[in-house]
Amino acid sequence: MEYLKAKDLPRNPRESANCVSFLCFCWVLPIFFKGRKRELAQDDLYEALPSHKSSVLGDRLSNAWSNELKKCQQNGKKPSLLRAILNVFGCHIMFTGLILACLEFFLRTTQPIFLGGLISYYSGTGSTLYHAYGYAAAVVLTSALNVIFSHPYLLGLLHLGMKIRVAVCSMIYRKALKLSKNALGDTTAGQVVNLISNDVARIDMSIMFLHYLWVGPLETVVVSYLMYREIGVSAFIGVAFLLAFIPLQAFLGKKTSVLRLKTALRTDERVRMMNEIIQGIQVIKMYAWEKPFGRMVAMSRKKEVKVIRYVSYIRGILLSFIMFTTRVSIFASLVAYALLGSVVTAEKAFVITAYYNILRQTMTVFFPQGIGQFVQCKSPAVGISN
Repeated sequence: MEYLKAKDLPRNPRESANCVSFLCFCWVLPIFFKGRKRELAQDDLYEALPSHKSSVLGDRLSNAWSNELKKCQQNGKKPSLLRAILNVFGCHIMFTGLILACLEFFLRTTQPIFLGGLISYYSGTGSTLYHAYGYAAAVVLTSALNVIFSHPYLLGLLHLGMKIRVAVCSMIYRKALKLSKNALGDTTAGQVVNLISNDVARIDMSIMFLHYLWVGPLETVVVSYLMYREIGVSAFIGVAFLLAFIPLQAFLGKKTSVLRLKTALRTDERVRMMNEIIQGIQVIKMYAWEKPFGRMVAMSRKKEVKVIRYVSYIRGILLSFIMFTTRVSIFASLVAYALLGSVVTAEKAFVITAYYNILRQTMTVFFPQGIGQFVQCKSPAVGISN
């Protein structure tokens, strides 16, 4: 099969896409139309963006890592790959955090306010018809803007995570080419494959939940204040119940990172064993040792699957908190509001439910995920020797 060079491929249309095309993904329509008419071929692919090329990203991160090593040697500190990554991609990470804050505080948080005004018209508590039209238009507009800006934001986050992953993989590849003979004796192909396929691949997920570590608590304060304006101190009862499970979720997320490290170690052990078996397969076949070695591989795989099963159990527990804590918090707030002598109306119920749905996505889904993914990225992996 003949492979085309990058310079022979057509230019990526994303480079010349305008703002509307970028927000609505219109620049991908030509290749969709081609795929609808015929099967796509290699020459239909676009050239990679200059900012996505491993040579460019690898050079930038390698230079930042060299500067980090020099600074740490002068100060007597331990070098940190995280600081090197922040030196290269810190501005992009801060920009994505600013966009997320605008989406959360100006679009999603204001929706329940407009929803409450719309429901108040149907309950006959003071809103006029023109106000109802305004509230309905505001609900539709905030929802549309949230959809329009959320998807390009997520695509930008994935691009940022991909850039960091490509840069780190380039550094690992360059490091593997510079290993000494002593280091090659201590390093196996399984370790390098595990680093690239498992450890580095988690950067894509961790970058998506990173900003919720600071947006989540701030949004909780803002939403709690808005609910306090609606139902008084009853709002803090439900919020307190919702936040009571955050330490448990953080502990389980940290436990997941510990188990992931065990999984990486056992995966390396199994890959190393399989590599040795394949290298000595002639001797194994000659002495008919297939079954004993097969049992050894099965036992190694069983130990690996055992740890993976524990991780799956923890993830199942974390997912169960999503619906349980939110619904109980809504129930606790409304019951407390009724017990304090107030009347629970449809307007109050809908508005409080909408506010808790915001907290459910932020504090029970993304915030624990952010803790777990951040701890997993910072946890020591099976590295390559110097």
